[in-house]
Amino acid sequence: MNTNNKILLFLALSFFAFQNIKAQSVYEGKKTKVEKDISAEFPFESKFIELGTDTVHYVESGEGDPIILLHGLPANAYLWRNIIPNIDDNKKVIALDFLGFGKSSFPKDRNVSVEVQYKMLTDFIEAKQLKNVTLFIQDIGSIVGMLYAIREPQNVKGMALFEAPFMPADVMYDQLPFSFKAFMKLTRTKKGNEKWMVKKNFAGKKLAVNFFTGRKLPKEAYPYYTQPWDEKERRYAITNGPDPAVLSYTKGKGESDFATLLDTISNGMKETRIPILYFYARKGLINRKKAVEYAKENFKNATYVYLGKGKHFLTESHPKQMSQKFNEWFETLK
Repeated sequence: MNTNNKILLFLALSFFAFQNIKAQSVYEGKKTKVEKDISAEFPFESKFIELGTDTVHYVESGEGDPIILLHGLPANAYLWRNIIPNIDDNKKVIALDFLGFGKSSFPKDRNVSVEVQYKMLTDFIEAKQLKNVTLFIQDIGSIVGMLYAIREPQNVKGMALFEAPFMPADVMYDQLPFSFKAFMKLTRTKKGNEKWMVKKNFAGKKLAVNFFTGRKLPKEAYPYYTQPWDEKERRYAITNGPDPAVLSYTKGKGESDFATLLDTISNGMKETRIPILYFYARKGLINRKKAVEYAKENFKNATYVYLGKGKHFLTESHPKQMSQKFNEWFETLK
């Protein structure tokens, strides 16, 4: 090997060693595996509330200060089934389905934008007369939840979040995995989005569910995630909501409604003093290493919990650990 090749090899090895050290500092702590014996049952009574022309499905457990659980895409309240019974001691835990998701109604105009879902949440909180709420939020649920915390901080006791887009658009896009970026390109046009989400019913496939959970679910679990998408019309709830795929046009550096939304959220999250509990995993899906680094640099009042191995639906990987850490954190809130 000549001298130039030796130098290049040395530089390459040094670079990878440096990256490994950085990764270890982000993912420090015990590398826990996916928990065993995760229940697939959903033993909760369905409740419904009429909010204007919409019907919202939710489940409720316990009494005390309210904890609102907001799911992401393409999930529903089932995502929280192993969290609810483990954090409802002296707390009122409420998990709801966003409009168009789970058992909630789908607006006739197909409008399930962030602002529409936000209004549903504020109407729900007002109708239920919920005060001093704590938000436990993920993905789309975190977008709506973070906006509520930014706009109505006087009614928010704390927020626990995971797999949440709290970064500026360029930071978010840059740290996404190649597989997600490739899929964003396929779905970034209206035609492409409709092809994959409506015609091909991507969200209703077992393969998609396993992609988000990061593990193979028991057969009893699949219908809870897939059956809501059996009705073709309801699949438009995915295409007509917030659209991160538009970031792929300019790698997050251009202007779009979604980029503007992320700027609003990232600025608000940098300024808020509301206590934050941030769960993350290796490697996650929309919260990779750079997202964790960004959070640690910018959140002012946060507690960080590294869960171990996980993908997007972290409650499908570490529900017991997440519940325990949430309870410990909740006890520190004023």
